[in-house]
Amino acid sequence: MTWFLLSMCVIAVIVIPGTIALFVRPKATPGSKVSLWVDLWDAKAQTVRKMPLEDYLVGVVAAEMPASFGLEALKAQAVAARTYTVRKMLQNQENSASRDAHRGAVICSDPSHCQAWNSREELLRKWGVAGYLGNIRKIIAAVEETDGLVVTYNGSLIDAVYHSCCGGMTEDAADVWGRRIPYLVAVSCGCQRKALELGEMKTWERAELLAALGLGGTSLPAIASGVQVVARTATARASMVSVYGITVAAAELRKALSLKSTRLAVVSDTRSVTFTTTGYGHGVGMCQWGAEVLAQAGWTFDAILKHYYFGADIQRLD
Repeated sequence: MTWFLLSMCVIAVIVIPGTIALFVRPKATPGSKVSLWVDLWDAKAQTVRKMPLEDYLVGVVAAEMPASFGLEALKAQAVAARTYTVRKMLQNQENSASRDAHRGAVICSDPSHCQAWNSREELLRKWGVAGYLGNIRKIIAAVEETDGLVVTYNGSLIDAVYHSCCGGMTEDAADVWGRRIPYLVAVSCGCQRKALELGEMKTWERAELLAALGLGGTSLPAIASGVQVVARTATARASMVSVYGITVAAAELRKALSLKSTRLAVVSDTRSVTFTTTGYGHGVGMCQWGAEVLAQAGWTFDAILKHYYFGADIQRLD
């Protein structure tokens, strides 16, 4: 693959004191037999990169999932990322606002907006020279062995959202984004142990909390004494939180306070509040750590995807 390494590529490594240059003979160029090319806004480099879809997916899988994960989990990630990308490409054909947000590209490398993506240089820094070749070959295998496969529902590409760790149950899209999506419903997951490891505790002084939520100048009810979860979803995630008498959507609170998850507990008084979270992410769609648990249990990538995207099918792009 143009940006990384293919079994069919010729690799030359030139070592210069203090630097390493990796040269890869391109497998494809614009106009050759590559079905889709991606225009990517690289948010870190502040530039638009053009590359074959499958090359782009290598950078996504390498950024979104640890290379130590089982191959079937990595393959599930590759298919989910391919589905997400192609769907966005089709949507953006008529969406000038989205292209403007991506500086003319159809997708960006900011995980808070689209999908994470790492360049070859970033992966060399992350994995080191010793780990790079083994890891990248594994990632490439995940992409190549699922070449052209996408997830569909009733014949249409799904919105293949995913997250790091749900904490035992994924979430219904209706409880997070306010709209029902038949294939994005709550399903069981085996990521509880990792969810506890990813847990965090954050304490805010009252004034800091109100300022972060944009409530600094708000007149609070006289009887307000603290912060508490006043409504939860069917999977025990917070949906509404009372902040000194003012009700705030848990999703908005998570975003404003940079909390890892809405799977949270609260302890507060009139002066401060402590949030304790487990898991990481919005909880909708495929749980990446859950996918790893299933892969280690012997599940294939397609079974993993069908578990997290209820009623969905795996099809090949025409």
